[in-house]
Amino acid sequence: MNQTNFKKSILIFFALIWLSGCIATPPGNSNAQTGSCNKVDQLAISQVQGAGHRSPYDGKEVRCVPGIVTAIDGGGFYMQSQTPDDDPSTSEGVYVDLLAFASVKVGDEVLIMTAEVREYNPAGLGENSLTRTSLRASKVEVLGSGNPLPAPVLLGEGGRTIPDRVIENDVQGYVGRSMAKFDPEEDGMDFFESLEGMRVQVNDAVAVSSINSYNEVTVVADNGKNVSGMSPAGLLLLAEDDPNPERIMLDDKFIRMPAVSVGDIFTQPIIGIVDYDFGNYRILPTEKLVFESMGLVDEITDVQPPELKPSQISVVSLNMLNYSHSESPERTEGFASMIIEQLDSPDILVLQEVMDDDGRLDSDVVSADQNLSSLRETIEAKGGPVYQWFNINPERNTDGGVDGGNIRVVIMFRMDRGLRFLSALPGTSGDEVGLTGEGVNLALTNNPGLIWPNNSAFRQSRKPIIAQFQFQEQNFFVIGAHFNSKGPDGPLYGDQQPPILVSETQRIAQAKAVNGFVKDILERDPQAKILVAGDLNDFPWSEPLRTLAGTQLANLFDTIDRQQWVTYIHEGNAQVMDQMLLSDSFMQNLYEFRPLNINSVLPADQQLSDHDPVLLVLDFNYYE
Repeated sequence: MNQTNFKKSILIFFALIWLSGCIATPPGNSNAQTGSCNKVDQLAISQVQGAGHRSPYDGKEVRCVPGIVTAIDGGGFYMQSQTPDDDPSTSEGVYVDLLAFASVKVGDEVLIMTAEVREYNPAGLGENSLTRTSLRASKVEVLGSGNPLPAPVLLGEGGRTIPDRVIENDVQGYVGRSMAKFDPEEDGMDFFESLEGMRVQVNDAVAVSSINSYNEVTVVADNGKNVSGMSPAGLLLLAEDDPNPERIMLDDKFIRMPAVSVGDIFTQPIIGIVDYDFGNYRILPTEKLVFESMGLVDEITDVQPPELKPSQISVVSLNMLNYSHSESPERTEGFASMIIEQLDSPDILVLQEVMDDDGRLDSDVVSADQNLSSLRETIEAKGGPVYQWFNINPERNTDGGVDGGNIRVVIMFRMDRGLRFLSALPGTSGDEVGLTGEGVNLALTNNPGLIWPNNSAFRQSRKPIIAQFQFQEQNFFVIGAHFNSKGPDGPLYGDQQPPILVSETQRIAQAKAVNGFVKDILERDPQAKILVAGDLNDFPWSEPLRTLAGTQLANLFDTIDRQQWVTYIHEGNAQVMDQMLLSDSFMQNLYEFRPLNINSVLPADQQLSDHDPVLLVLDFNYYE
């Protein structure tokens, strides 16, 4: 190459560098220029995140985003800014979704050279879920290794105050499309969004749920000191006006979740990364969890069954969680022991989710006789009484639940303490039960029978069963119900706010149907004694329960302290799903009512059911 051409080559080389605005520097170099990006051209993570639920750069390509790698998973890594801004509304962390191979380690200082900002919906396109901001990176440069990680943000006392009453009260509609106020100080949803992807720390955490089947545990900070709904038993109570945004769900993405139980105390700070998935914000701990078992579960589950007088009977309602003797003989043993030892062999058992004889096998079998016989025989073998049952087999795959399971409501009863049932032909799956006679002569046309089984309200849902009994020459009716699931309802942290109660319409219709039959009974006998019991899949204050009660029935949960309102724990919220209601004339026989928290507080692998039984004692010589 001659001298003239060499000079031209040098000029072209420097011109290209000037046009690109970048000068390569060695990894770890702290000069004003880093990697192949000028410092002035770098885009901060807080700018990418913005003060809101969606990035202002969503769908756009960005360059030169710096950060420290804080955690790595199979598809990419989390990174956080070393130089945070002064705005607590903007997160300093983000997830990097790698589109090309990049060898990174925790503590690496990296520069995202080229990436597309994407608001990723972890539940799938169009689903009612918030999105997670991510950088879909096609080029990553490692600038240095072994850097200290950004200090975690302390949540709770001494740090950022966690909202304790409101999840979202500024949006009516879709959060992701809303221009409403972004309010991390008041709204739990906005609070956790402002920390998305960041390292956080929770001190003195206490578990308000035991480990569930997804290896999740829910905790509250600071030993529950600033929690608004903690019961004396250490459970976080859901209320009509308080969904408990201070709940913090822990997930096992980076650690092995230990066998934590309700009431256990974490003796070291929980440090992890805030993320969102499955309709919930959660912390992904990055360090081993250290906790002390407090034995609270043993105290809660140590229930004392009542000692009945000759004038009293006990009734228990229990969802048996897809009970099948053929699928799990050990659960048959467990339920038999529970019925005898913890429930003291009730006179009447109103059981929900009893499957057919071959369980989930999707066959033509709909009978549950073998299933119930197995339970009865096991109870007898353990020294319990002889039980009979009222059961009406459903039509195949018409009552909801798992396909092939044919779950139904069953009423089991013992007759060795004076209980009797009124004789009548049992109904069948398509028969609608009716009434004959009036006053003391009032009777069912079928015993047992089904209430409006062909009503559209019970399509793909369990049909209410009713039976008529007699004790000490007093007749009474027991209605066993299992209303449709809340599963389709919008999550508390979903995109639609307030959450849409998709399933509520059907439950209201079911409640109207049952209440209508209660009215029919009371029209023929205003003094009729009626009990409605079962998993009604809604709260005592809900529209379905108010509709069911009407002016004819009283919900027994209104007779006890709200601190006891627990039959089910969902995502750390202790709540009531299993109800009992009495007609006015039956209220005078009420002696005792209480939920028995012997399932909900246990770790998932120790539960016989995810629902607790509720216990009612009626005294037929007792009048207020």
